[in-house]
Amino acid sequence: MIKILVLALALFAGLQLVGRFWPLVNSDWPGGQIAPGQTVQSHLSGFYIRRDDLCFAQIKDRILANPRHEIIMKDPRLKVLLRSRFWGFKDIVELWRDESGTHLRGYSSFGGSDWGSNKKRIEAWIAD
Repeated sequence: MIKILVLALALFAGLQLVGRFWPLVNSDWPGGQIAPGQTVQSHLSGFYIRRDDLCFAQIKDRILANPRHEIIMKDPRLKVLLRSRFWGFKDIVELWRDESGTHLRGYSSFGGSDWGSNKKRIEAWIAD
């Protein structure tokens, strides 16, 4: 029984280290271009929304209010690295405005799936 507990703790510690210290692997949106006329795009590892009624400044403030953020780029678009609370996995959030509206997308930089966390995060930011 002790061996199983030690093994489980070692696996847990290993996952914590991987999540926190793994280098930034994927820093580009894996979903490709959003199709003309389309406003939402879901991908296994992220979520992308484009709307003309979103307040750029308000969304930017909500992104930067996250205590676990690190700005990667400010211009021409805001690109921020966010870490999950428990595991420390790295997600990328991008925000920019152009003639077609405000673009907001979040995606995992580690692994093949974000388990819907970016979609939930983005929907909470734009809920008001």
